[in-house]
Amino acid sequence: MAHFVEGIYQFELPNLPEEIALFNDGLPALIVLPRNDLGSMCRVQHQPISLGPIWFTAGAINHSYWLPPCVADGEKLTIVRFFPSAWQALFGKTAFMQPYVHSLATYHAELALFFNEIYLAPCLVAALESQLLKLCKLSSVDHTASAFDELAIAMQAGNARSKAVQERSLRSHLHPKWVQRQFKQRLGMSPYQFEQLQRFLAAYQCLQENTVSSLHAVADVCGYYDANHLVKDFNKYLGISPRQYFKKSVRH
Repeated sequence: MAHFVEGIYQFELPNLPEEIALFNDGLPALIVLPRNDLGSMCRVQHQPISLGPIWFTAGAINHSYWLPPCVADGEKLTIVRFFPSAWQALFGKTAFMQPYVHSLATYHAELALFFNEIYLAPCLVAALESQLLKLCKLSSVDHTASAFDELAIAMQAGNARSKAVQERSLRSHLHPKWVQRQFKQRLGMSPYQFEQLQRFLAAYQCLQENTVSSLHAVADVCGYYDANHLVKDFNKYLGISPRQYFKKSVRH
């Protein structure tokens, strides 16, 4: 399963804010609510989307916000992050479809029923891992596609040397234009768009954790030309300025 799934993560659902900005860093994510009678809403470009107990997000998400359901204390949100090539192998079709946020039931009804079986088990995560393992045993790894996974992971980590090695390896026997097209097909965005998104996510994390004292400092640390450039990215991805988003928690 390690070739298909990057990781499984859990979060205390009652502790989440009433509205959460959605991002996708290139890895498709399956979001699993703690009960199959739960649903939620998402706003994408100001348009409401109803979501079932299991849904996913992938691709170039902009101006998207998730409204978590009201749940009891102790109930957890589970997120499964897949390698891009693995999603295609496991689900049989691309994850990168507008509006990039979908209920699993409308995307793949058969697999929605398959995954809904987890709600019958005493331990949701153990049952989820079991279903994923069954699915992985029926699928094979596309080694050409996995090379793009490795490149994306190197770019996420900001590892310039690893990224350069991967790019040279891919392009040594393949046309650069083909590599760019394949990257976009397999990750839902071009290499340039992917790099820009990673830079924004790094800045967002700095601001959220308040690890840097000012917007100018964040911009400098994360590779932006200046603070105005970072503000433009906030408007691009979230539709509002960082001052509005963080309610003036960061000094300009």
